[in-house]
Amino acid sequence: MKNFLYLVQGEAKLVKEYLHLAERKNATAIFLTYDKPLKEAIFFPNSTWAKGRNKMLEIALKKDDYLYYIFCDDDISFKKGGWKEFEKSLLTLKPAIAIPIFLEKTKKSPLYWLKYNSFLYNDEQMMAFHKKVIQDCIVLPYQSHFDDIHWWASCEIQQILIQNFYYSNSIQFNNIQISNKCRKRYPNTVKGRNTFKKLIRNWLTNQFQGNYKDINKSVRRNLFLILLRTFKFAIHTHIDSSTQNYSIDENVMRKTFIKNSDLLNQFLNKKIISDIS
Repeated sequence: MKNFLYLVQGEAKLVKEYLHLAERKNATAIFLTYDKPLKEAIFFPNSTWAKGRNKMLEIALKKDDYLYYIFCDDDISFKKGGWKEFEKSLLTLKPAIAIPIFLEKTKKSPLYWLKYNSFLYNDEQMMAFHKKVIQDCIVLPYQSHFDDIHWWASCEIQQILIQNFYYSNSIQFNNIQISNKCRKRYPNTVKGRNTFKKLIRNWLTNQFQGNYKDINKSVRRNLFLILLRTFKFAIHTHIDSSTQNYSIDENVMRKTFIKNSDLLNQFLNKKIISDIS
């Protein structure tokens, strides 16, 4: 059984550059295009970013079991490290969620003297999710109901959910750095980032029974928190990373979310579609 499943979506001409991922020794891949059909890919015309990733996830759950599900956009470029290094780091450390450094957004956040560190903010260009995280159905599938307002909304929601449920086991690989080639392709029907972030916060407030952790990009103010999380992860990994269990207890979720909330229903109902063990 292969350890990695890559899920790549984007423009057909760019997705072609990723077809080699399906031929890697310890990996296979699912491809999706939204603009033009491609023989090796699912054609999901005019789909949004979140709905495209959800479609690939839906198909992935009907396939074999994989240790990590690695989502990629169609325009990433490695500036340091590569696919091999990313896979090796995943197998060595076995985090719940892992990301590389994204030069345009997260370059200032790593602790450069460490091989990896915890993070308070991430970009979605390239992300690896442990199969137990997939099975929980909390940070995935993406919440796509704000897509008509701004495609970044689903990303913001996922970032907040990561910081609430998987923060202690999510790490950034500092030996792997990526950049993106295409910018400003996502539609935005509202003026100002704070406008749609307010809508997201209102929606999340109606999901949680109490307060939830919001993402915070202030690294200086949270340096101690990042160091503490990284230290705890390192200790656990050093002892035995194979004993880490990322599954969230159902009782915890019932106490966390308001009864019949969308996220609680997603956790309870979507879980049964996955036969990952």
